[in-house]
Amino acid sequence: MARKVYLMERVFWLLYHPFAWAYDFVSWVVSVGRWQKWVHSIVPLLEGPCILEIGFGPGHLQTRLFKCGYRVFGVDESPNMVNLARRRLQRGGVLGQLVRARAEALPFRRDSFDTVVATFPGNYIWAMDTLEGIWSVLRPGGRLVVLLGAVPGGEGLFVRALRWLFRMTAQGPVSPEFQHRLTEHFLARNYLNVAWKISDYNGDQMLILMAQKPLAPTAEKL
Repeated sequence: MARKVYLMERVFWLLYHPFAWAYDFVSWVVSVGRWQKWVHSIVPLLEGPCILEIGFGPGHLQTRLFKCGYRVFGVDESPNMVNLARRRLQRGGVLGQLVRARAEALPFRRDSFDTVVATFPGNYIWAMDTLEGIWSVLRPGGRLVVLLGAVPGGEGLFVRALRWLFRMTAQGPVSPEFQHRLTEHFLARNYLNVAWKISDYNGDQMLILMAQKPLAPTAEKL
């Protein structure tokens, strides 16, 4: 199991760094052309006006949010993705506010954002330093929205193979036990209203985690 996890993480790293130019094509193939639609479908869950996206990749959600009228910032540690996203935003006439940085060390002031969002992130999203950083930059009452995975709907051999692939790469639903552990993890950091949402989008199912920072100050985190 550990070897399989290592191999998958290595594949994702390669796709996000030296082969970032192929990211859109690979994502389109493995999702039967639905990847961007899945990412865009979470826009109604976001609250503004100021939004931070962690791991913005090629910049598709950045472009959509800007055109929806939000003030958008983005953080990504991959220089390849930063360059791709900047070029995409420039072609679309979008004023990008992108920063190359790690999610575990967000370079923003406290209480800066109404929503922090991440779509199909790696395990870094659960790191304690990441959660502490998100907590710091969220305004009181601010919202964290994480699109964890998706399961393609429909029938046919190819779609069934995709569902298997998504399970193997942890892009599909996680077990109730894992959900419970993560919920406790968030509550221990003083996040409130932690909720798991199974969203149906044109027959596809997406697993979304939502958590809120309290409006009032809380006791010092453990």
